Amino acid sequence: MIAIKATNISKYYRIYSSPTERLKEILLRRPFHKVFTALEDINLEVLRGEALGIIGENGAGKSTLLKILSRTLKPTSGTLEINGRTAALLELGAGFNPELSGEENIHLNAYLLGLTKDEIEERKADIIAFSELQDFIHQPVKTYSSGMYVRLAFSIATSVNPDILIIDEALAVGDQRFQKKCVDRMVGFRESGKTILFCSHSMYLVQTLCKRAIWLDKGRIRMSGSAEEVTRAYEDWSMEKGKQYEKETRELIQTQSLPPPCRILSVTMTDLEGDPIKEISRPFQTVKLSMELKAQEDLPVHLGFAILRADELLCFCSITSFDGLQPIQLKKNEQKRVILELKGLNLADGSYKIMGGIADEHGLHVHHALCAPPFLVRYKAKEGIGVMTLPRKWSFE
Repeated sequence: MIAIKATNISKYYRIYSSPTERLKEILLRRPFHKVFTALEDINLEVLRGEALGIIGENGAGKSTLLKILSRTLKPTSGTLEINGRTAALLELGAGFNPELSGEENIHLNAYLLGLTKDEIEERKADIIAFSELQDFIHQPVKTYSSGMYVRLAFSIATSVNPDILIIDEALAVGDQRFQKKCVDRMVGFRESGKTILFCSHSMYLVQTLCKRAIWLDKGRIRMSGSAEEVTRAYEDWSMEKGKQYEKETRELIQTQSLPPPCRILSVTMTDLEGDPIKEISRPFQTVKLSMELKAQEDLPVHLGFAILRADELLCFCSITSFDGLQPIQLKKNEQKRVILELKGLNLADGSYKIMGGIADEHGLHVHHALCAPPFLVRYKAKEGIGVMTLPRKWSFE
């Protein structure tokens, strides 16, 4: 059975440069506004019991879509069909009256979600217990921290036994232990046949919690499919965009500052035969990292390589100073090639990039850094998640 069906949903906003332009439009009956498209022609079906992930960069339209699906915002055009009670956790503090206490906001929010007075009284103790705000429940919520807001909002949204639970990125401000409680409860909802719409910048959470995902880009659905396929495509796209941003930033810095005393000309990763590697399909492969560099003057330097994941997580770093080597003396106009051999590279599935760097004789100040084109790690068999993969054998005693 369909829980949510959105057909040709669009949302447009009129943008005025000043209040005067709005008044002129009313009086002169001529447009003095620009149209901003937040969503355009969104078609979506979510089945009962399905967990759908929604991903995309900031400004892609994710929050607007969730507000429309939770009926807190009307679409400009299109039709929406919702089957079942909906509870939503949207932006921080949404639906709370800051002057009321936490307990009074429980009554207000639960009533708006369709509970009777008796049902609210019956569930109030569980809501307070889950939020762990017993000592503050009679204080005005305007005195709450952002984490306390989330605790109370999530507790209310999930304690009214909704058929459809909509979660925006709000969980990101909670502490790790409470995030674990929230994830456990959402997993319980999913296993009990509830429908979940989950928006997050954590690709791991989307892959783990959801079987299907959509990728929003500039108000449109750019991709829809399995959570693993969509998140991988989004990560690859984000990496390419980050690479372009790094290039533009590097070019801007170069035009605004003095040239470094030495420069990296290229960074590559190859196999033992010297062939460039674009994709690794087997674990524990031996690779060679190399960089070509040229000095503009005589100077001592330390050299290093780093492996970064698509989200900029540092997976590996080695600098000649770390390995006990003395500074390398470069000569003016000398071109040098440096090679670092890594035996048994065992990265987990994902997108990565190699960065080469030149530092001063102390290994502290970086003269220049350059990234090689990104490469992928894709194994035929699922090798787990995280940063690396290891040989393993399970046993039970």
